[in-house]
Amino acid sequence: MNIAVLGSSFDPAHNGHLAIAKNVLKSQKIDKVILMPVNIHPFSKKISKTFHRFAMAKLLKQKCIEVSDLELKKNSTSYSIDTLSVLTTQYPNDHFYWIIGSDHLDSFTKWKDWQKIISDFGLVIVARDTHTDIERKLKKFVNYDYKNIIILDAKDFSPFDISSSEIKKRIKEKKSIKNLVPKSVENYIIKHKLYK
Repeated sequence: MNIAVLGSSFDPAHNGHLAIAKNVLKSQKIDKVILMPVNIHPFSKKISKTFHRFAMAKLLKQKCIEVSDLELKKNSTSYSIDTLSVLTTQYPNDHFYWIIGSDHLDSFTKWKDWQKIISDFGLVIVARDTHTDIERKLKKFVNYDYKNIIILDAKDFSPFDISSSEIKKRIKEKKSIKNLVPKSVENYIIKHKLYK
């Protein structure tokens, strides 16, 4: 089985995460997507309490979209390469890919063991806008064939413009977040008075 992992803070989980997962599944090259909330962010981003982020991520679960607490159980910085290695040990018959947005390609070479992520596992690169030439960006640092790289560009689906920081800003300003998060996530945020 080909499984793609979507790592994020899920702070909050939103419709953009769901759109990525559904579009990766639509590509028909991936059988399952695992949503992977990060514990300690490698780039020291300040994030909400673990149990809230995990609970919100679980509200995105659907057919072929699962949620894992693998990184949350680790009391250390989350690195994609380590997570992929553990998953491969646990599920040796499956092949794992890491999903990244095209907006992260410029910083991808700063990731721990980024070459190993491509050579030993795989990347699913999802367009975040309509004008990025993903292949041209890739050629700057990948000089071999793309056998472990799946590119979903703007012609495969419409890129979306939803960010967690925008949602948090709207909540602070008492603006609606309807259509940015599923209703269940909105209810969770209201119930727990998050991002006030």
